Amino acid sequence: MNQSRERNHSRQVVRLQACIVALTVSIVSCTDHGITSPSPEPIPPSGSSHPGFDTSIYPGDASMSAWLKPGSPYEWVGYYLQAPCHRDPSWMGKRVPLTSMGWGLAVLYVGQQTFDGVPSISVPTIAAGSQTLIKPPRARAGIMVPATAADIQAGAVTCSRTLLTTEQGGIDGIDAVSKTVAEGFPLGTVIYLDIEHMDAIPASMDAYYRAWVQQILADGRFRPGIYVHKANAAAIYDGVRRAYTDMNASGSAIFWVTSSSGFSLNKSPQEVGFPWASIWQGMLEVNQTWNGATLNIDVDIAAMISPSSP
Repeated sequence: MNQSRERNHSRQVVRLQACIVALTVSIVSCTDHGITSPSPEPIPPSGSSHPGFDTSIYPGDASMSAWLKPGSPYEWVGYYLQAPCHRDPSWMGKRVPLTSMGWGLAVLYVGQQTFDGVPSISVPTIAAGSQTLIKPPRARAGIMVPATAADIQAGAVTCSRTLLTTEQGGIDGIDAVSKTVAEGFPLGTVIYLDIEHMDAIPASMDAYYRAWVQQILADGRFRPGIYVHKANAAAIYDGVRRAYTDMNASGSAIFWVTSSSGFSLNKSPQEVGFPWASIWQGMLEVNQTWNGATLNIDVDIAAMISPSSP
């Protein structure tokens, strides 16, 4: 996960079925950029920050097994619930396999954004002799991009700035809880609402995310978390605190802040610039190869080995 304004490449919108087909093909290390060295970052000493990664499309059980520490430096992975602005379902049903392998998890719910869109699932191919090889899907492949006229006419848009309302925040909060329950996560699990970068935060977004947080609090089974760009983090942190106050709730949401400036696996999440940051995402859409499996990922560090665990 990184912010849409930090992307300068175009995305090809294709049918969700194309993504599912792509996931069945072996991932190979034919890449046009990124990190493919055996050790792209020094592995932090035991007991310090916990490295993790996230990628929008599930990489497959074989790749996740190959990347399990010490096969890679990573101890946890982002777990995307199917959501209004992330309709790909490939992570759904993978909690048991992943936790059985030993992976920590960070549950993500991509709610409404200040842009409109449909799933962007880009699956570029390159010829290699007599075979057609498929590149790993980009880390942001399932996040929404602007809808086409055909998408709008077909009623395919579930992710829209027009849905940034208090009512929709409550509806999406209920949806996030229902899907987290269906996936079998324990009580007290943190669900991170993904809020993409905004040049300015409209009042409609304030209303939406505060209602989402309050719905999670009102339900009481899980805890709210927020994924947010550093440029928007302070304002949204204050808004979430007001949401807690309005509910007479104690405690605080867990914050996952993204910024590429000064990042290293050897740092702590608070070094992103906020003492209340528990996760720092700092490397965006990089290709890495571990144990022969190449993935396009966003790289994170967390204060905990499993950022959604109670």
